[in-house]
Amino acid sequence: MSTTRRQGATVLALTGLLGAAALTGATGAGAAPADELPVYAVRSEGISDAQAAALQKAFGLRSVERTPEGVVTFTDEERHLRVPSIDRGAGQPDESGQATTQTAFDVAAIRAIKAVPPEDATKRVAETLRGIGLLPAEATPGASHSTLDIVDANGGTLASAALDTTVTFDFKLGGVPLEGPGSKVRVSLDGSGAVTQLTYASREVVPVGSKPVLDLDHGYQKCVEVLGGVPLGAVQYVYSSGPLGSGQTHLEPFFRCEGVDPGENAPVFFLPALVGSSLPAPDATVPPRRASGSTAPNPSAADAGDVGANWIPRIDVGSEGTGSCQGLYGVPSSITGFNNRFTSAAVPVQFSWTGPNAWEQDFKDPAFAGGQDHLYTDDVDMTFYHGNGGPFGLSFARCSSVNDTTLRNTEARWGNRDSEWMSLYTPSLLQTTASGQAWWQRWGRAFRGLHQINSFETAIVQPGAFVPTTSSFGGRYSNYLLRSSLRPLQRPMRVRDAWAQASIDTQPSYVRWATMGAMSSSGNLANFNDYFWNRGAVGSDITTPGGYWKISGPS
Repeated sequence: MSTTRRQGATVLALTGLLGAAALTGATGAGAAPADELPVYAVRSEGISDAQAAALQKAFGLRSVERTPEGVVTFTDEERHLRVPSIDRGAGQPDESGQATTQTAFDVAAIRAIKAVPPEDATKRVAETLRGIGLLPAEATPGASHSTLDIVDANGGTLASAALDTTVTFDFKLGGVPLEGPGSKVRVSLDGSGAVTQLTYASREVVPVGSKPVLDLDHGYQKCVEVLGGVPLGAVQYVYSSGPLGSGQTHLEPFFRCEGVDPGENAPVFFLPALVGSSLPAPDATVPPRRASGSTAPNPSAADAGDVGANWIPRIDVGSEGTGSCQGLYGVPSSITGFNNRFTSAAVPVQFSWTGPNAWEQDFKDPAFAGGQDHLYTDDVDMTFYHGNGGPFGLSFARCSSVNDTTLRNTEARWGNRDSEWMSLYTPSLLQTTASGQAWWQRWGRAFRGLHQINSFETAIVQPGAFVPTTSSFGGRYSNYLLRSSLRPLQRPMRVRDAWAQASIDTQPSYVRWATMGAMSSSGNLANFNDYFWNRGAVGSDITTPGGYWKISGPS
């Protein structure tokens, strides 16, 4: 079997998890190329009530939530990703007439934050899990921080702090990396050592023979075909573990494809590696959009026509995504999940476009040729975009070119009409530095009243057609925003926390989610604690930024 495409490739560390019993005695060909690789049958999903209780006691948690599928979660809503702040009272009403508040960074308190050293956190979490019999085999623990950075208008550091220390595990199954939300353990500790967030999801599997796999050269060609010309980096065999309860009965070998194009995008996705497997079918054909300029409202996402520019008095959202035209086969379901959750909460979806109907000009300010964000993304309170892109913009390449294939960061002017939150599921948009430009230099100019950009600091795993690893992102994110129960773990989350939690649910730990925003020129006012409208406090618009902030962390 040829290895010419694999030698010298830089492969990102993969993460995943099986319960301790699942990995004991597992056999396989390892990560080296082979004519066959093992297939594993799922014997059970999740951990028991008794094991969940043991986790709760061992880590000193007030309570834990065990889903019907067996995922155990805990979030301390007061302490997780907490940023010291100062209440400055009521702000000016929003353009929709909604009441707002003013919140300032407590810079002195932020500078005083001390995080648990990674080596101490790793040792404590591993020993605790081992003590209750829930430390999985064939695991490599590691730790990293969630961080907050605040800079002035010239990029001078005002504060930089590690908000917590998060321990995760890299796992292999018979020597082959295992990755996915159905196999994950994650524990976050605040500066005092208290656990503020925990996720434990596992599958018990048994080997049931082997199946022939395509070699890595064939995998490379399949990845290139799906990417449609985007340069390709690493190709590797992996096992993919979809969400618990998704009906996955076996773990089979996949190719993990990683695109490399620093100027545009670097998608990561899975394709089946078994001999006889084929590429997925393209997304269903959607009716073409009507020409721009209509003033008719869009009554629903299912009947998405053109929209007018007179909807500011209402609270509403919009969505756009690419799809199989970029090799991203799970985009339609992610967009649908987002739309359906807002519709169920009686929040209108003003527009929803996918595939060839998702246009660059919908995100571009009218100051630039063809721009019409005043009719779309800047005419709603929140826009959710799911597609390719990179540190300098959003990519519509191979899907549409109206009136360009790339929305560049220099063409974005959001919030000068209505937009509060741009939620952009695209890789590396908020990368720390790209081509010599920092995150705030690239995207700071987009803030003209916008409150937040929610995106990612690193490459991300894009949704696939065979294992539903991330296709639920849009639905999860919107549900965390809109939950209305008064019960702990069921309350609505802040916008940035909802984005982080949806990432934790669906992405491997090497993926870093990120949220950035603007800060006022005086008083350190910023919208870092926003909720969605009518779910909690929302800050006042900042139209002339005097600085910027970014919060990021491991998924």
